[in-house]
Amino acid sequence: MNTKKVPLLIMLLAGAVACIVTYINHYNLHDMLVVLLTVLILFLIVGLIAKKIFDKFEISSDKEVDDEGEVVEKTGDEESEQAEADGELPEGEVPAGEETEQEQGV
Repeated sequence: MNTKKVPLLIMLLAGAVACIVTYINHYNLHDMLVVLLTVLILFLIVGLIAKKIFDKFEISSDKEVDDEGEVVEKTGDEESEQAEADGELPEGEVPAGEETEQEQGV
C-alpha cells in the first residue's frame, strides 16, 4: 500500500477547512494565517502518525509481483530460510535451535 501521500492529504484537507472556517467567521488576515500555520503543523504530525500506523499493517506476500505482472525471485534471507527448510545449509551455518560441539562444551 502506498502511504507516502497520506500526511500531505490530511494536512491539505485540514488547511482547506481551517481557511474556510476562518473566512466565514471574518478573521483578519494575520489571525487567519496564524491559525492556518498552526493547523498545518498539527495535522502534518497527525498525518505522519497515521502513515506509520498504516505501514505497520501492510501485508507482504511471499511472491512479490513487479509492475509487468511477473513474479520477482526471492532474495537474501528468504533464500537461506528456504534452504534451511529443505535441509540444505551453506557451509558453516548451524540450523536454528541446534548448538555446535564447542557451545555444548564437548
